[in-house]
Amino acid sequence: MATLRLFANLRESAGTDSVDIDASTVGELLATASGQFGDRFATGVKSAGVWVNGEQAEPSTAISASDEIALIPPVSGGATTAAEIVAVPGILSVALIAALLAVAWADPQWFVFVAVGAIIAWIWDAFETASVTRDSFVVYPPMIGATAAASAAYAWGFEGFAGGIALGFIVSVSWPIFDKAHREFRTTAATTLVTVLASSAAAGLVLIRLMGSYAVLAFVLVTAFALVGSFLAGAYGDTIQSVDPNVGALLGALIGGLIAGFAISELDIAAGLLGGVAAAAGVIGGRALGSTLRTGSIVHTENAPGALAMFDGAVLASPLFWMAVWFFG
Repeated sequence: MATLRLFANLRESAGTDSVDIDASTVGELLATASGQFGDRFATGVKSAGVWVNGEQAEPSTAISASDEIALIPPVSGGATTAAEIVAVPGILSVALIAALLAVAWADPQWFVFVAVGAIIAWIWDAFETASVTRDSFVVYPPMIGATAAASAAYAWGFEGFAGGIALGFIVSVSWPIFDKAHREFRTTAATTLVTVLASSAAAGLVLIRLMGSYAVLAFVLVTAFALVGSFLAGAYGDTIQSVDPNVGALLGALIGGLIAGFAISELDIAAGLLGGVAAAAGVIGGRALGSTLRTGSIVHTENAPGALAMFDGAVLASPLFWMAVWFFG
């Protein structure tokens, strides 16, 4: 029998996070599940996104006993699926970036608090959507790693950055010793990957702030332009030959870096451009890693599901931007 995995309000309506159902198509499986779990569940199914083994599916999609089907409900009301929420307009990701900018001139301790909160929000969103793949990850080690790395970076700088990431790595690989339910190698590997990403992102954001408020402004400019460039290329790139989301991210980041170099007196143009290249690499790599975690495959031409999927790029961009500006600034 095929395995149906449920999330958020659908999981609450059903009273379980997974169920095995004998069906030959997605539509038949959903009809059986709706009859089994009642009207409230059936109503939620109508607006949910359906994924089969990490690929978006339709009711007519054929399934077999070895398949895994994930139902991802909307993050907010209406008929918009999780994948569409990211595309139009990714407002929660923008809100996180704006929050970082808003506290850039506040006491660094407040910035640490907001940075850790932003990364934890991203971890939870990735966790909620990661199970569209065959293996999810354990959510607690990344949260511990991000908090420890950010705090250590604030206290000891680069040494704290490295030590915090190392601590997060140790926690993630040691977690299966105490959690018997998550001892599969692929789950541990995914947990370790997310922990290292989250730890480096949180610590990278803190180190950017410790360079000065101007560095946060430059990072936000470069990353925002990269994300916008990636989004616009994905939406309209078909009309312009050779412009895909990766090229759009690079062009956007270079424009953002150029603007930052001209507008911010503490940052020269060369450092701004190098930071832009580093941020673009982070956005491209972050999108690839994020989509792999969320869907089980690398997605370049469309948005992965999740309310904060757009933030995937910013997660990897922060440590790379800091390294580029620190080494060459």
